[in-house]
Formats: sequence, structure tokens, C-alpha cells
Amino acid sequence: MKLRFALASLATLALVFGSSTASATLTSSEKGQIKDFVASARTADAGRVRSLVARTDLAPEESVAVLSEALTQLAFTEQRAVFLRELVFGGASAPSRPLVAHVVVKSLLARADAIHQKYALGLDREPRALAELTSIYAFIDGTIANAGKPTLATHDPSAGIPSATYEECSKALRDHVEHNARWLKGDAAVPDTVARTRAQAHLALFDMLPDGLTRRVDAADRLALKGARRQMLIEWGILFEDGGKLEDGKVERVRQLLAKLGSVRGEIEAIASIDDPLPLTGRGPIVQAPRDEANPFGDEVTPGTFDGPTSAISHSLAVMVAKKALDAKSDLRARAEKDVVAASGDPMRILGRPLAPSVEHVVGAAVHLLLVDAPRAVDLAFVRLLDARPESAALLSDAMGTLDGISAPVTALKLAPYGAATGFTLEGHAWSMDRTGPALAVTGASRDGKLVSLAFLSTAKTPLKEAASWSEGGLSFSKLHGTPRAGLVPASAKEGLTVKLAGTGTKGYDVIVTRAPSDDVLLEGDLTVSSAPGGIVFRAASGRDAVKGGMLLVTPSGRVAMVTTDDAGAEAPLSAPIEPPPAMPVHVRIAVKGTKVEATVGKTKLEGTLPAGLAKGDIGFVAKRGANVEFAGFSLRKP
Repeated sequence: MKLRFALASLATLALVFGSSTASATLTSSEKGQIKDFVASARTADAGRVRSLVARTDLAPEESVAVLSEALTQLAFTEQRAVFLRELVFGGASAPSRPLVAHVVVKSLLARADAIHQKYALGLDREPRALAELTSIYAFIDGTIANAGKPTLATHDPSAGIPSATYEECSKALRDHVEHNARWLKGDAAVPDTVARTRAQAHLALFDMLPDGLTRRVDAADRLALKGARRQMLIEWGILFEDGGKLEDGKVERVRQLLAKLGSVRGEIEAIASIDDPLPLTGRGPIVQAPRDEANPFGDEVTPGTFDGPTSAISHSLAVMVAKKALDAKSDLRARAEKDVVAASGDPMRILGRPLAPSVEHVVGAAVHLLLVDAPRAVDLAFVRLLDARPESAALLSDAMGTLDGISAPVTALKLAPYGAATGFTLEGHAWSMDRTGPALAVTGASRDGKLVSLAFLSTAKTPLKEAASWSEGGLSFSKLHGTPRAGLVPASAKEGLTVKLAGTGTKGYDVIVTRAPSDDVLLEGDLTVSSAPGGIVFRAASGRDAVKGGMLLVTPSGRVAMVTTDDAGAEAPLSAPIEPPPAMPVHVRIAVKGTKVEATVGKTKLEGTLPAGLAKGDIGFVAKRGANVEFAGFSLRKP
């Protein structure tokens, strides 16, 4: 039976692609029947059309011509797609399938050529035409190029379409792309409306090529790909489709990421970064990523180098990494599902910005941060751990458990029996996480054997929290008034401690203070005030309804002034103001001796005399609602 089919296919191929002496022609009546049957697109008539176009006494060019004439005048619809599928693969179609598949592909490309010709000058402004073209290319790809059950590398030989047919169909696609090069050929930028159509045409041509060692190179040549896009296709068989919007350097960064993804990379046929959510048709998985995305790290760590389009692609790839690992590790999936529930969708506890609420997407969001910037991902998870939000560290642990199949940004992974990581090395430092108790929550972390503190998290911003007191490195501040949110950043080898204050109260200033080392003091550091009035308080004391004392106040886009405040919060000037305020941060030096105050703000000196009742008091910081005050390199001493 197989031998008879093979011989029949060879005979048909000889007639289609070899020299033929066929001289018969279809009658006008037969051509009319084909037109009518194609127009009505009833699957019951597909066999009758097949019997006419697949006649062995016809030249293949005539079969193509008559079907092209029928299809060129008709919109390609889902009903017509069903009809053509039946024409190629319906009952008793096997002997003629090589010929009919070739005829159908060339006839559909004739319809596509007609659309391109009609809208040659403005195809990008014709959504219906673009949708039809995309549907034609998708049908050619999904139904003909990927008939049966192909692998990423090979066609399905049992589908009944031989290599010679695929070769001829691929040449037809090559000629079609060349003929409509403005919209289809190459990797130069095209309008967003055309990007999906071009991507689908590229997929159809790539998938149609016959199996062989040169398939990837042939595709790159026929599509005129260059740079990283060409290298990606030749090395791994991955098409990169972005409508030509990304410069080659950014595509190269994606290629370098793919180089680290091991077996996950081998499962991908294409990456599509286009502003069109509709799926593409291909032989293998197609990673479809949005054109751009927001920085997933938020504002709890300092900004790093970030590019939205490449980050969006990395995010989609990270979800693939997470899914593959979670599918293979049932214990890790079970652990991760519990950790996702514990995070309860809170963006301040989830690590990253998941694209969906599923465990694959939540863990994938954490993997994404590791792939984009592992040091910041670790800092973000652990600064939240220090702020009593251990859920992010648990998701970091789960995410690292999915990395053992790729070239990970962290090394020396230590995995618990349930698959999550409890230890790793990053930038030469050995980190560990304690996951204890029935819930296996992260209860602590260490770096190089020492408990994690803010001093170890170089990119983490100090978490600001409302409290009665704040302490760091032997220095303590306490709340004096309002509802301040504050934080202390540990001193470094180069500069002193940094104090941060955010005003949230609705009445007057929020105030935090520390005890002065003596009646006379010298305060020095770099001051930044933004969004609302705030600054430094000296000689501070608690008043009846407000803080009384001396203040150096900064009103953003306004002025800098020394003032005194009384029990009711009324302000009186101590000196002439600085208008406008200097650029922030600005170095400030305040010396207080008895009732005499001398403040140097940048290069400007302010002087004033305090009331006798303010000869003593604490030192601190003040912020109106909405203000952010930061004082870096805090130095407080006797003059």
C-alpha cells in the first residue's frame, strides 16, 4: 500500500515539476464549474474540483491558472479555508495531494498579489485587506507547510506532501515576498499595522522550506535578514519579528539572553514583539510580547539601566522558563502555589509585575527580574524582608528553583527537597534564606554568614515606615509630632547615615528628632526636599498644637528660609529668604550657639537670633503632607 502511494506521488510530482507533454485543456463549462464551486465553498463539492484540477492530462500551469482565476476575485474567508482544506486533504485526495497542495498555494498567493496590487500605495491604511492577507499566510503555513504533526525541524512525512512540493511552494512564497518587497521583505521598519502581516508571511516561508541543513540559511537569505535577527535564525531557527522597530543592538541583547536559556530556547520558533494581541500561526511556540512595558522594579530600589521593549520580551521568555520548570517539578509547583496565595496579589509583596495571576506568571515575573537585573531583584526581595514582607523573598526562592536548566545569573544554587532555592552565590557573595515552620515562610536571610541588613543591599532604598522611633548605627530618632514615615540608611565607608522622611499628616508638620549632643551643635549634610515644604528643625520642642523651635524650611520652586514656630504653629522669619531655592541636593551647615544661628546653604549664608526660650532643644527634620525630605551624610557634633 505504501509502495503504491509512493509511486503515485512520484508520478504526480513528475507531471507537476518535471517536463510535461500534457496538452489537454479544461472546457469553458469545466472552468465555470470550478468557479461556481469555489464561490459557493461547499465542502461537498471539493472532491469535484479536485477531480478537475488534478487531471494528469493537464499542464500544472493550467490547473494553477483556473483555480487562481476563481480565487483572485473572492475574499478569503473561514468557509473558503475549510473548502480548500477539504480540497487538499479530503477523502481520496492522497494520490493528487502533491499537485493540489502546490496549486492551492500558488492560487492563494495570486489572491494575495491582487490585494497587494490594489492597495500598493496605502496597504498600511487598509485593515480589512491586511486581515485577509494575514489569514491567507496563516492558512498556507498552518494547513500546507505544517500538515500533519511536524517537529520544529522537519515536516511530517506521513502528511502526503513530499519535499519537492514544499520546495516549489517555498519558491512561490519567495517570489511573492520579492514581488511585494515593500511590505514583506527584510527587517526594516514597517508601520505597526503591517507588522503582524509581515511576520505571518515570514513564518509561512520559513515553515514551507524543505527539510535540510541549509533551511535556516535559505530562509535568512530569502527574507533578507541582517545582523542579530539573521544570526538568531541561522543559529537556533528562531524568527525575530518586531516590525523592524528595534535597533540591532537591542535585538542582540535578546539574542544574548536566548543563548542562556538552554532547552527552553530549543522550543521556540519565533519571537513577536508587535502591537497586535492576535496570535500568529507557526510550527512551534511563538513568544508574543507587548511592544513595551513599565519598569518592573518599582521605586523601592534605585533605577538601573532599563529598556521597555527588550524587558517585555525577557518577561515573556521568563514565563516560559517558569512554566517548563513548574511542569517538571510538582513539589516546587505546590510550594510556589502556596507562596502566590500568601502574596495575595499585593504588588508590594509580589516580586515583579505578573502578566496574569497564575502561578506560572507570578513566578515568571520573579524570574524576569532575575534575568533583567539579578542584583536589584535580590535587593528588592530582601529590603521587603527587612520590612516584614517576606512573601517577595519566598517568590525569589521559588524563582531560583526554576533556573537549574538555564545559564542562570546566580550560581551555586542550593535547593531544598521541595525544589525552591535556599542558597545561592551572586557577585562573589554567598547568600542563604531560612525557610522554616509549617508554612515554609522566609524567616531570615544572610550574606557571607552575616544577617542581611540595608548595608548589604546596595541598590535598595530605605523602606519608610510609620513608627514611634527609628534606630540605625547607634543613632535614634523619635516621633515628635504628626504621623511621619521615616527610614535611616546605614552609613557607608565614604559618608554618614542618611535620614529620609515623608510627610503624611493633615495638620502642620510631621516631625522626627534626635537628642542634641550638647546645647551648642553643628549639623552638616546634603539636603533634598521635594513635592511640598520641609526641612531641618533645630532647638525643637513639643508645643501645645505644633512643634515650636527654629527651622530651615525649603519650599520647592519657592524659597529657603529660617523661621521660628510657636505652640500654635505660627511662623516668624529669622532671616531674609533665599529665592529661588538652590538645586537639590544642596550642602547645608547649621551652627547653633546659644541663641545665635548661622546656616550656610550651598554658597549662601543665613544668620539669625532665636528667642531666649529656644536656647536648648533637639535636632531633627520636618515635612508637610506630601513632602519628601532626605538628608545624606548626616553629621551632628559639638562645634
